[in-house]
Amino acid sequence: MGAVSLVYLIHLVFEVLFLLIIVQAILSWIPRARYRYREATRILDRIVNPMLDPFRRLLPPSKTGGIDLSPILAIVALQIIERLILRILVLR
Repeated sequence: MGAVSLVYLIHLVFEVLFLLIIVQAILSWIPRARYRYREATRILDRIVNPMLDPFRRLLPPSKTGGIDLSPILAIVALQIIERLILRILVLR
């Protein structure tokens, strides 16, 4: 696998993670959709919650006026991690 395709693959994985976090955040505002698609939301929760839980412990919604900021923090952290990984690969 060439360096370009590895960089593309890593970028693609991070883009999918960003999208999953956004979808879960949107679904959290629509309880009826979470119930209707409960099997899909269970799978989504199993993928996304491990990324969000550390940020929820760091900044619980109870301390931010009931607003869960963990999706925003997780996306920012993932962007930083992605940039670091890609920078390391490109500089090699």
